[in-house]
Amino acid sequence: MSVADGREIPYDFRQNGRMFKMNGPRFRHVGLFVDWNSQLREVPLEFADRPIDKCKLALTRVGKIVTKHLCNLDASSVFRVQIRLYHGWTAGVTQTPNRRAFDSIAEVENLDEIFPSTRVLALSDVEFGDRLIDALPRRLKRGLQIHLPNTYRRQRGDAEPAEKMVDTALASDLLSWARSDPTSIAVVFSNDDDAVPAVLVAEAWMKPFGGEVYLVRSNARGDSRYLVLEGLLL
Repeated sequence: MSVADGREIPYDFRQNGRMFKMNGPRFRHVGLFVDWNSQLREVPLEFADRPIDKCKLALTRVGKIVTKHLCNLDASSVFRVQIRLYHGWTAGVTQTPNRRAFDSIAEVENLDEIFPSTRVLALSDVEFGDRLIDALPRRLKRGLQIHLPNTYRRQRGDAEPAEKMVDTALASDLLSWARSDPTSIAVVFSNDDDAVPAVLVAEAWMKPFGGEVYLVRSNARGDSRYLVLEGLLL
């Protein structure tokens, strides 16, 4: 079954207890690439010491925004969304509180509920950007089964830990997605201009096949005024 080429699917399917008749509307496959730190900054400060609630609020916010934009882009399709989050998920080989927060809610939360429309569905569980889409299995860290441990660390001379390899992980996965599923929709949540080069290349790779790439920014930096982003920003 193809979920990316827009063809009609002549039979029903069930997901998370919902039945969908797919002999009319088409599927659209969506890759959602989220710079998680930028979304955590949007959560009120009162939740700073409550990582589980903070996680839920940020994820719900992302779900509402992407649902609104997808439904405005295409009023007749059903969207199946693959969510990938990019953040400093481990300090050394120890999961950070933000990463553990997801484990705490994973078994009780229905991901489809973050999307306030029956036309937007979670394709699978949340995936994390420290396990890359296309890197070789032999590069996985034993025990953790991720390619990029120690993405939250203090470098020499730094007063506080900082994220490492996160922006490039998002860029790498976006380009992998663009190559493997060029007829799909890719949506990037990032306020950082470091995401822009990969978005521009992904657009060039996907557009000839009918794919689409969009960038969601809540407070773009001042220097972004020099970038030509018309048609990419949601």
